[in-house]
Amino acid sequence: MFFYVAALIVPLACTVITIKTLVGYSSLKPLSKVIVSLLIAVSWFAPAIIGLLRMLIQTDSTEFNIISYVGFTMFGFVFILFSLLLMRDIVWYAIYGVSRLINMDIWAINPKNISVLGRANAIVLFLAVCITGYALYEGTKAPEVKTITIHSSLVEREIRIVQLTDLHITRLTPVSKVQHLVYQINALNPDIIFLTGDIIDDNTVKIENQLDMLIGLSAPYGIYYSIGNHEFYHGINSWSYKSRQLGFQTLFNRGMEIGNTNIFVSGIPDLHTASAHETFRIDFERALKGVDRDKFKILLSHNAEVADNLTGYNYNLILSGHTHGGQIFPFHFLVKRASPYLSGMYKINGIDVYVSNGAGTWGPSMRLLAPSEITLFIIKP
Repeated sequence: MFFYVAALIVPLACTVITIKTLVGYSSLKPLSKVIVSLLIAVSWFAPAIIGLLRMLIQTDSTEFNIISYVGFTMFGFVFILFSLLLMRDIVWYAIYGVSRLINMDIWAINPKNISVLGRANAIVLFLAVCITGYALYEGTKAPEVKTITIHSSLVEREIRIVQLTDLHITRLTPVSKVQHLVYQINALNPDIIFLTGDIIDDNTVKIENQLDMLIGLSAPYGIYYSIGNHEFYHGINSWSYKSRQLGFQTLFNRGMEIGNTNIFVSGIPDLHTASAHETFRIDFERALKGVDRDKFKILLSHNAEVADNLTGYNYNLILSGHTHGGQIFPFHFLVKRASPYLSGMYKINGIDVYVSNGAGTWGPSMRLLAPSEITLFIIKP
């Protein structure tokens, strides 16, 4: 219930602030103000509108998918616009405040000077358009390959591991994009592939063509995955069945030794889902059942925060995702408050914890100062 209330209040507040800041003191004609205000309101509520329409009309037409793409892009644009307006006004009022303190009340820099405000708004709009275009490019281009080398006496030979997370495949995801991702990963010659949740973000029946591309993933020691929150949102049972068809090993409070690599991998459910549903609670005793002390132990967990309470479990490496690295700046700051481990490598309770930015996007197909990634871990003796 809290989520739905917040989903209504937050965009409503942002709509009011954006309209007031952008057109409240402008010299635009009344009709122009109404049109701009409606566009701003539709943009902020686009995700909710699209979700409601999809639920009501149950369509998967090309036209509706295009509308969905445009709607999410408008949402991304208005978020960037709002952020720029907010940052501009903080700096502007600070400069104006200082000028008044030193008895230099200059009308030309007064934030309520309509002519100056109009030019300032035009500049912000232009910047928002440019940044949105760049963010779309960053969000749709092929993920970067990030290579991390780890040395351990627990392995006797080099092991190549690829982590893939947060694809968020929907019916809007081009099949060619998933296919190219598979080519990218296979070109890295991984011994093992780990998927750490949020692979899907839609009904599995609606994304069969995209998911079927994943059967091309190749690793001699197998493909293993742990569950993210979005698999639960869109039907954990149907996804579990589909993942078995794709040849993935599901690690749900379960662990296993991988071939003759001396690596033991275990996986747990999404932390927040586990907290809300007793059926999906995390059980480390089961996840580590049968492990020997001399194994290099890896935990697949969609959320890195599980490491905070792992003092009694001797993992060597935890692989996580979920945060998207913030995805669109300055959303980083809000994500950082929700999850202290935003992106990259951390040392938590003596355990190496890696948080990947992920290879996909949620909502708008946009990224800003949080590039998508495929992570290659090279474990060396």
